[in-house]
Amino acid sequence: MTTRKSMYERLGVDPEKTIVRQSFKDIINNEYPWAFVNIITDPTNKRRVVTQHQDGDGSKFIQRLLHYYEFGDDTVFEGMVDDALSMNAGDISASGFVFGPWLMSDVLNLNLDGELKEVILRAVSRRFTYLIDLYYQRGFDIKFLGGETADLRDQVRSGVFDIAIMAWAKKFEVVTGNVKPGDIIFGLLSDGRAIWETHRNSGIMSNGLTLSRSCLMDKSFDEKYPTLKRDGEFFKGRFQPNDCPDILGGMSVGEAILSPTRQWAFIIREIIVELKAKDALHMLHGISMNTGGGVTKISHVGNNVCYIKRMPTPPPIFQLIQQESGEIWEDMYRDFNCGVGIDIVGENNPILRQAIEIATDSCGINFKQLGKVISSSGAKPGNEVILQTPYGDFHY
Repeated sequence: MTTRKSMYERLGVDPEKTIVRQSFKDIINNEYPWAFVNIITDPTNKRRVVTQHQDGDGSKFIQRLLHYYEFGDDTVFEGMVDDALSMNAGDISASGFVFGPWLMSDVLNLNLDGELKEVILRAVSRRFTYLIDLYYQRGFDIKFLGGETADLRDQVRSGVFDIAIMAWAKKFEVVTGNVKPGDIIFGLLSDGRAIWETHRNSGIMSNGLTLSRSCLMDKSFDEKYPTLKRDGEFFKGRFQPNDCPDILGGMSVGEAILSPTRQWAFIIREIIVELKAKDALHMLHGISMNTGGGVTKISHVGNNVCYIKRMPTPPPIFQLIQQESGEIWEDMYRDFNCGVGIDIVGENNPILRQAIEIATDSCGINFKQLGKVISSSGAKPGNEVILQTPYGDFHY
């Protein structure tokens, strides 16, 4: 890993969670080390496995507050649930947890006045109701057990929203990460509009928001909303939330930043269902949800392999962020998904491609064949990722 710090890192963010991984790698229980999430055998039923995952909407919450202060639109807080739910559901689905029951809880830590707290709680409740029903319609079984809402005046500056999910699966359903040289890589595109989405999605998902807010939102917000930033200068941009630069094709900057993380679990389940119907689930070797670590996140799947991916041109929001921030493209691909939300790796067989085609058609999502898997060269520790992009080739 390079010792040069990206602009994202200089804002205090570790995009690849390097420190976290190093700190906890020796104490985490995990029986499937090459899969996308940590998995153990269910202590109560040796034929099943269990996982637990926790994540949230991150610093996107700050952009929601800015939007609310500017426009008074309380529906903006509903997106908290979309992002936090998908960041968990997508990750566990990437390891095959799409059929068994899910137990879900949430944590909302706040330092906000009572009226705004009530506005946020009502919005979260509305969206939970809607999304749990939507998941049920698509074959998922979610039991919501409530959670914790705390007023942490001394610890939290504004608010933090997280969700935790515990899920079960049969052992033969696990996507284990048994990636092999010769496998092919498909990418599910993060922009556009899935059939369940009500608006066009910029594709940003829920990573890189600290850099996005800093470089895009007008510098006047430093003085206007001092509680939405740390000490010193943070907002360095030139846009108001409702500005519509030509590059975004009619979408406002605020809409692009706040586009929800797509509910990737829906399409992953469709792909797995198609493969099981063809008795071909064994052809699916690995799935990566490209969040922390961006397009290089797939390096956490498999063992001693090198992923070679030819990346499509990034959607407009990523081009705008790069132009306004000056972040070099080599780092942009580590900070953001850059238009590819999910990587799917498996056997070079038409049956796998057909299953992906059927699932993407049914969900209104585009996909591309990105590349292939080869043996690792050993030039870098762990797995390697080589990106062939419109802006050059990058080796991670």
